[in-house]
Amino acid sequence: MFERFTHPAREAVVQAQEEVRRQQGERLGTEHLLLGVLADTDNTAAAALRRLGLTPAATRRRIAELAGPDTGLDAEALRSIGIDLDAVRRQAEAAFGPGALNRHCRGSRHRGFLPFSPRAKKVLELALRESVRRRDGHIGPEHIVLGILREARGLAAVILTEAKVDRAAFEAALIAREPGQADAG
Repeated sequence: MFERFTHPAREAVVQAQEEVRRQQGERLGTEHLLLGVLADTDNTAAAALRRLGLTPAATRRRIAELAGPDTGLDAEALRSIGIDLDAVRRQAEAAFGPGALNRHCRGSRHRGFLPFSPRAKKVLELALRESVRRRDGHIGPEHIVLGILREARGLAAVILTEAKVDRAAFEAALIAREPGQADAG
């Protein structure tokens, strides 16, 4: 499938991988794909998302708010059996240092290419389907965003929904011109 990706789409995936590494994560999720698209200021999908009010910094903050730290521990499940994860975290960090319960502190298994989450794989599959549906001969960053919107349940889709970005708004923003932009045709 990656052979059909345009250079900007490949760059979005590379940027998504870098985002996971910066966050010291284990898996590339839909939120990383969204950040990968937003990272490239030259692609039309990123420009459309910016016109709709999304920025990499604000998106990164919202991801952190929604996802919280990736510790692999389910705070709600632990609370249901009488364990206060915040208290455990404070004690562990006092004894072993900041981030003692975070996965990345135990060492990452993935030094090279990081695995995609099932939802991220689905988004890429849906990006291919969007390309075919639109009769495009390639998969670009815009197809990745359309795949995110079509998948509709991942963290990236939640963020787009909160920002009131749906398929119609995104497609309209794709064809809209920046103020002062000359007609290419």
